[in-house]
Amino acid sequence: MLSNTIEFRVEWGETDTAGIIYYPNYYRWFDRATHALFRAAGMPVVELVAQHGWAHPVAETGCRFLAPLYYDDLVTVETSVSEVRRRTFRLEHRVRRGETITGEGFELRAWIKLGEPGASGRLAAIEIPAEYAARLRGEKI
Repeated sequence: MLSNTIEFRVEWGETDTAGIIYYPNYYRWFDRATHALFRAAGMPVVELVAQHGWAHPVAETGCRFLAPLYYDDLVTVETSVSEVRRRTFRLEHRVRRGETITGEGFELRAWIKLGEPGASGRLAAIEIPAEYAARLRGEKI
């Protein structure tokens, strides 16, 4: 399956009054890591939206917080696709400071076509095009 790693430092504005990372930032990092994964696979999200009207909203997410992070810590987020279904795909994220795993989370994302709501008037998932499903699985195309 497709995987990618990003690194960055915890910024002052991402911490709470105790100087510990404020937990919603994990979800911002997951999204950042997802966009980096798509770019690394040759399918930048901005191009998928502009050229095809495809977007990938989060349908479900979760995170386990295992150790604190602090201002200026060097953070590594390892992201991998763990499952590709007809209309959705699942990403696993592992957040580390050095060798210490500080959090593990996931995102279940749908593949949608913007501007094409389903019968209920809400956005509806579409089938992931075969070429892009193959890329998500890490297959050479």
